Amino acid sequence: MAFNLEYTSKRQDISYTLTVTADVDGDLAIELTGKDDDSVLLAQGNLQLPPGGAAETAKLLRDALVAVSALDTKRRSTGNAHQPWSAEQDSTLREAWLAHPPTRPAAEVIRELAEHRRRSAAAIRARLPRVGCDPDVTGRLLTETTAALVGRDAVVAS
Repeated sequence: MAFNLEYTSKRQDISYTLTVTADVDGDLAIELTGKDDDSVLLAQGNLQLPPGGAAETAKLLRDALVAVSALDTKRRSTGNAHQPWSAEQDSTLREAWLAHPPTRPAAEVIRELAEHRRRSAAAIRARLPRVGCDPDVTGRLLTETTAALVGRDAVVAS
């Protein structure tokens, strides 16, 4: 039986497309592409599998990708971890937070800000109240009420 399947996913501004095609003999062709928002090709790969080869290949790929992901996570250290924050870094963090609409999930924006600043998401979340921003609602400043809820280092926005 011949068929064609297509799966898509987006992660860190890269749109991934995985296309699986089977011919009448059961041979599989798998193509992966990854493109940025400007349609620049950043990832590409092809597999040709014989009938019955998908399950074992999937196990091998999963094991290999889990191992590579672990290495990649160690390699992508938060280069500014434990470094003091400058007034300029505080200012740009505040501006970046306030530039996002409240409809964007806070956790997603915090991860983006962390990656861009080479700090952990926890560091960004902890710093936001110190610059007068509500870490739970993207684009929102702290009020007296929300500052009391966030903690002792929170600064009420002026």
